[in-house]
Amino acid sequence: MKKITLLLLICCSLHILAQKKLEIEIDNPEPRVGQKVTLSINMDFLNEYLKKELGKNINVTGSPSIFGMSSEDFQRVIIFEKAKTYNIGPFDFEFNGKTFTTNTMEVNVLPKLPIENGLWLRQTEFEGQQYLILEQLISNTSNKTENENGGYSQTIGGVMPEGKAFAELNEDLTQGIQLSNYSSATNSVTPDNGKSYSVGFSYTIKKYKITFDEDYKGEYLISESDFNNLPTKFDIGNIKLNK
Repeated sequence: MKKITLLLLICCSLHILAQKKLEIEIDNPEPRVGQKVTLSINMDFLNEYLKKELGKNINVTGSPSIFGMSSEDFQRVIIFEKAKTYNIGPFDFEFNGKTFTTNTMEVNVLPKLPIENGLWLRQTEFEGQQYLILEQLISNTSNKTENENGGYSQTIGGVMPEGKAFAELNEDLTQGIQLSNYSSATNSVTPDNGKSYSVGFSYTIKKYKITFDEDYKGEYLISESDFNNLPTKFDIGNIKLNK
């Protein structure tokens, strides 16, 4: 009986050692319902295999995206349709006789924002990294213009009014705390019951990584003075930054 148990332990250990660990990542630490989230799995092992088979005098690149950028990772876009916490992974698969397994991550998905003028700031932590996520909606105006032929041209959803600008956080927040705006996106949105050519809103999301100095031991409360272009209507809550 002891010999059988020992043999099983050895087999399990060899199986674990034979597995190759892969990292999965997402580009939004706390998405909302309806937002596109890119999931990436590192594919370095495939590059190494191709170089081994075809020789070192080759250059292996990822497929170009619609923006002309390339990625070395396997990527898929996920759109969450329900607000809840999701567990992603682990994923197991085999390639060329080897077993690969990914890590596991927990993703908290929030409800949609109300489609109205406003600014929202929240703090979140994902995979050990703290973030600030800043979102804003500004109502658009129509730029419809008539032409000589009796027709007209306009931007679907309208355009942001002249003189308006999105808010942003000061990256040099205070001594001992720095912010890094590592990702920003802007697009137009319309209410779910809006017509095809109705005027909507300009939306932006800015994601900041929070970095503390090694010897920082205090606590910092985010206030209005930490913003540029703060609108008249906003909700920054009671956000305290500490290690």
